Amino acid sequence: MEEFVHCYECLQAGETRDAVGICHHCSAALCAEHICVVDDPVTGGVPLVRTVVLPKKARLLLCGTCKAALEQPRSGYAEYVGIEH
Repeated sequence: MEEFVHCYECLQAGETRDAVGICHHCSAALCAEHICVVDDPVTGGVPLVRTVVLPKKARLLLCGTCKAALEQPRSGYAEYVGIEH
C-alpha cells in the first residue's frame, strides 16, 4: 500500500486529499485546490549600481495564508515598527 502526503488545509477541515506541492514560505503540503501559483520576479544587475527585473518570471507555490500575508499592503509599515521619519 502506497502512502501519500496529505494536504494540510484539507486535514484542518476534516478531509483527506493528496498533496501536489508544498508552500515555499511555510512548507505546508497542499492539494491542487489549495495551492496558489504566483509569479516570482527574477532580478539581476550590477552590484551597487542598479537592479533589473528580468523578463521571465519564476513560479512560486504558496498556501493561501502565506500568499495573503506576503501580499498585504506595506503602507504604514514604518509607524507600525516604530520608525520615526
